[in-house]
Amino acid sequence: MPELEGRVLEFPQSGSPLDVELGPPSGPESELPILETSPPEKGVGEMRLSGSAAVEAEGVPLEPGKVERELVEIFVGPPEPAASEVGFEEGVPALPLAPLGRRFLAGLADTLVLLVGASLFMLIFWRAGGHLTPNPLNLAVVGFIAVFFVLLYFGLFTAFTFSTPGLLWVGLEVRNFEGAYPTIKESFWRAFGYLVSISALMLGFVWAVVDSERLTWHDRMSGTFITLAVPR
Repeated sequence: MPELEGRVLEFPQSGSPLDVELGPPSGPESELPILETSPPEKGVGEMRLSGSAAVEAEGVPLEPGKVERELVEIFVGPPEPAASEVGFEEGVPALPLAPLGRRFLAGLADTLVLLVGASLFMLIFWRAGGHLTPNPLNLAVVGFIAVFFVLLYFGLFTAFTFSTPGLLWVGLEVRNFEGAYPTIKESFWRAFGYLVSISALMLGFVWAVVDSERLTWHDRMSGTFITLAVPR
């Protein structure tokens, strides 16, 4: 039998079988790749903790405050009113509305002053030889004179004294919804509102009883209200 070239490898039969993979021998150049380690970049892995000292993660000291984060503040409260919403409750928070009883007494006093003035005018008119007949023209003239005097009485007194004789008597005055003294325009609008309230069978005055803010028609029409008088 010719001799076999090469060497014969004999393995023992006892024991567990071995799976052997034959391949090119591994040399020193076939080394496993070495992972390069580099120091962590500054700021990586850092966390900002409020009120704590330096934090260490895996042996690397981390200094607080390196990573800036935007802080969000949340306020819980009632929403602010819009700027375009102007009303009595937000216009004059510090000035109280005068009680209905005192306003009623002021109205009675002003009515008495107007009646006394009208009586004096009629007395002078009668002593001067004038007389009135119940015809539509004369009634229209009397109505026009009454409206004119009411406008002058409430308009001029409110514009220049910010009050009326009746209001002064009970210690009240007129203010607008911004808390300031009324302008001439607001004063005469208030006087015109008196005429509207009177022409509606006094319903404009009675409206203050059912109104949620105790305001009358002329209060809302003119943007004014009656409050306690402030010494000037």
